Amino acid sequence: MAFTLVTKPNRPWLLKMTAFLIVLLGFGVYGLYDATVAYPQRGIRHASFAQFQYLEEARKEGISDTRTSIEDPSGELKKLEAEGREKLSGSKAAKYVWLSALDVVGRLKPEYTQMPGTLEKLNPTDKLTELRKLWTSSSGAKNAPKALSSYDIKVQWLFVAIGMGGGILLFLHIVRILARKYRYDPEAHHLQLPDGSTLAPSDIKEFDKRKWDKFLIYLHINPGHPKHGGKELLLDLYQHAPLESWVLEMEKIAFPDQVPPEATGPSESAPPPAAS
Repeated sequence: MAFTLVTKPNRPWLLKMTAFLIVLLGFGVYGLYDATVAYPQRGIRHASFAQFQYLEEARKEGISDTRTSIEDPSGELKKLEAEGREKLSGSKAAKYVWLSALDVVGRLKPEYTQMPGTLEKLNPTDKLTELRKLWTSSSGAKNAPKALSSYDIKVQWLFVAIGMGGGILLFLHIVRILARKYRYDPEAHHLQLPDGSTLAPSDIKEFDKRKWDKFLIYLHINPGHPKHGGKELLLDLYQHAPLESWVLEMEKIAFPDQVPPEATGPSESAPPPAAS
């Protein structure tokens, strides 16, 4: 047999899959940017603003500069939570907001709460002066960042998983379909399936078109076929071109009295399916 004709990806299907792939990967990349850059930066700026408010409240209450430094921020936050947030006021409430903001962005560590500390070389008085200059300026007051909730960054990572994960799965699906080839012998009218087996028109008991509007056809194989005897084979006509015309040609040969000459395939009589 000479299987001189080979299917190729159906252009409308490939374009649709490519568009879906771009949308999913774009969604994942956008989520990745928010999770690793945009949201952490916003959280760090809010923590800076919260630290300014804490130091201001501490100064108003006459708390010495040395007492504003926190050596164990994790333990201090737990103590404040144990007291009950609704019962906190003044510098304690401001301290709770500051430590909570640091916790959200993964900076609830002594190097970010000790003054002076490993990364903080300014003493508390100098730090307050610096933060007051930053957050009371016209640009700073206008750009005071909103607080992040505890789940904001986690939700962005969920978007990354959905976008990237879905994109990878769709890409693998596209690759799998591209690797699947049907071959056709136009002289003998035999169809070679991707597994290497061959179907002649006489091997097909029924061309079942119950999902013809979805570009799907079920081939009921005669019991005598060496590999697929008695089976029902599903062919997706939307993914592979020109598989549809080959199948219709085989149907006309197998059942010449049942197929009217003017019969058309699904690509001419129905809109493309929502997904395939």
